[in-house]
Amino acid sequence: MRLTQWHLRKHPEKIDRFDFVLIWSGQWGLWWRPNYNGYTGKIEEAGVYDARDALAHTIHCGPEKKIVLVSAFIAQRENVQKERGE
Repeated sequence: MRLTQWHLRKHPEKIDRFDFVLIWSGQWGLWWRPNYNGYTGKIEEAGVYDARDALAHTIHCGPEKKIVLVSAFIAQRENVQKERGE
């Protein structure tokens, strides 16, 4: 499951659908690294964040950042499937 930051601004209750998330920067086409420290193109190097904490750290970002919170479980499963060629 993926929810944009702007969608979550309108429907903050939907954050409860997540436990842990990865943060995607659509502006750069990269994942946020652990501790909100830089970006990476490798999903396995992306930070895994508590969903509410991630929302609190990204809610100030403007629409040009194109922030998307992605379920960590879904992202990891999709990455494994991609590596297997599924």
